[in-house]
Amino acid sequence: MRLTSSALVLVLLALAGCGGSDSGFTDDYNQAVKPLTRLERGMGTKPGAYDRLAQTTRATRAKLAKLTPPQGARDEFRTLLSELDKVTRSLSAFAAASRDNDVAAQRQAARGLVESSTGVQQAESKLKQAVEG
Repeated sequence: MRLTSSALVLVLLALAGCGGSDSGFTDDYNQAVKPLTRLERGMGTKPGAYDRLAQTTRATRAKLAKLTPPQGARDEFRTLLSELDKVTRSLSAFAAASRDNDVAAQRQAARGLVESSTGVQQAESKLKQAVEG
């Protein structure tokens, strides 16, 4: 089983940006997630591509973790970080299963990726609402 690069990009493009009245946080957030918006270029379907995507997601999460969200958006922000951790684990699991040619594990990791990506999308939507007030 292979996920196409465009499917993976769509999974993470939910992090395309955040609007809101707290322009300092919003600007920093948008800058931190920018690497994820550039993923489609050079994205392949081999295990190493999924490893690189996991690394990019992990690095983005680390940058986001250094930000201080507005007072009313802290819980939503923590939830987003937690969901990004799940996406990273799913990507790494998919890469490992692909290297091992383990179709059952690939399917399980792909399901985990879809679920965690949905979690990221929902968390970012709630964060955006909290930031915008």
